[in-house]
Amino acid sequence: MSKKPDEVRIYSATSFVGHGVDEESLKRALQLHPDAIVAQGTTTDAGPYYLGTAKPVMAREALFRDLELIVTAAKSAGIPFIASVGGCGSNPTTELALDVLRDVCRKHGVRLKLGVIWSEISPQWLVDVLSTKAVRAPRILPHPRLEPFLSPDTVKKAKRIVAQVGPEVVMRLITRAPDLDGIITGRALDVGLYAALPLLHGFDKGLSMHFGKVMEDGALAATPGSGNDGLFGIIRKDHFDVFPVNPKRRCTPSSVVAHAFYERSDPTREANPGGDLDISSATYTQIDDRTVRVTGSRWVPAQEYRIKLEGVAQVGYRSICIGGVRDPRFIDNVDSILSECKSIVSNYFKGLSTEAYTLIFRVYGKNAVMGDSEPRDQVGGHEICLLIDVVAQTQDLADSICSFTSSTISHHGFAGRLSTAGNLAMPFSPGRAIPIGEVYQFTIWHALPLSDPEEPFRTEILRI
Repeated sequence: MSKKPDEVRIYSATSFVGHGVDEESLKRALQLHPDAIVAQGTTTDAGPYYLGTAKPVMAREALFRDLELIVTAAKSAGIPFIASVGGCGSNPTTELALDVLRDVCRKHGVRLKLGVIWSEISPQWLVDVLSTKAVRAPRILPHPRLEPFLSPDTVKKAKRIVAQVGPEVVMRLITRAPDLDGIITGRALDVGLYAALPLLHGFDKGLSMHFGKVMEDGALAATPGSGNDGLFGIIRKDHFDVFPVNPKRRCTPSSVVAHAFYERSDPTREANPGGDLDISSATYTQIDDRTVRVTGSRWVPAQEYRIKLEGVAQVGYRSICIGGVRDPRFIDNVDSILSECKSIVSNYFKGLSTEAYTLIFRVYGKNAVMGDSEPRDQVGGHEICLLIDVVAQTQDLADSICSFTSSTISHHGFAGRLSTAGNLAMPFSPGRAIPIGEVYQFTIWHALPLSDPEEPFRTEILRI
């Protein structure tokens, strides 16, 4: 790195490791001589269960296929790869990714010098931190389950906690070992994986972070968008260009702007570790049929460097029942029927405390997706789907309540009813109570101030 390059060329291989890497697009990308292949593969989108159980979001076979393509392509081109893998970012899922890479190396007879960043946080370390620092929840996302300021008691009750790896941690690992074949991380800031190399080479921070924002989900920034195809990006001193290598797709100002606005409460500003990305003055120009050039991004430094913590606690066990309803009289009276049945269940299990279980009905065909936020309160169509959702302190109790509830609804009499039984059509057997297992909730979703971006993370270099 004695001489800073005039440009950095990165290929974003997929929207998510395990969603699929397009092999033909990857071959085309290598012909354009990228400096690195990058892919993100951690998320909270799939919910708290995966962090609580330390299970991968995507199947091992899917991870193997994508990592096999990425690693062998990077090795053949003599360039590094950078990837977050496993979904939740826990230590067990990071270890799973390493096992997959060992299988890839054995299959293809290759060796890797690999940098690893572990993102799971020691609860005791975090409790010690809380004695000296205030760790607050984001002000823009108030939630009744989240403490305004994180407490030691909540940390101790958490099943597992991870922190988002920022670009600085990746940059330092590359600086310490510039000959790495690749880097694997646990939970990471998606944008940071793509911004790390440009930042390391001295490119403008606002431009680099915006570059990462557009690149993070591969061809989702193109049209037609795809979650299993890639995007090529070239960043230079005062702009960056993005385009899909697949000739079936193209980038347009609209497609790139749409992705730049993705997953943010303010479409022109996004909070990141150490500051905000401001794209309010950014411009998007079509420079050929498939390429968009972006300029005008700005970085606004913050007073503190903060990273996001994610932690979950177990709240019980779930059992569900799925049933179809086609009786028009039942559909017309569904609200009152379910209210009556909930009262019957409550009376039957009256020996249990109110904290022992929760019973929720989701009526698909009637506000099941948005609930109270649905602007139209109506039942459409000739049939509905009823999902009975029970969470209780034990799996046996959840199964028992769910089974009793589904039986009660199946046989409940109501005004105008013509049949004597069978209000619910069960598509599965067993179907009255389907055990789902552990249930977790996010209890930690807080911003941790750091004097050193690398402080909570363990890094190492492995030879595979």
